[in-house]
Amino acid sequence: MFVDPKARKLGIGQTLLQKAKDYVHEIGAKSIVLETAADNYAAQKLYEKNGYERDTQFYHYELKLSD
Repeated sequence: MFVDPKARKLGIGQTLLQKAKDYVHEIGAKSIVLETAADNYAAQKLYEKNGYERDTQFYHYELKLSD
């Protein structure tokens, strides 16, 4: 999920989170997983305000492969 910087602080992120939650209920999924940069405090605050909990049990790893 990404909101253009010019459109931030207008409730768009909140609306996107709600639409995602509505869709998850509609299709019967059990959870939503979000990722953000460690220094993206605005997104973290929004997610936590909406009941999302930071995973402190697992780390995310990636191996970039060249073409």
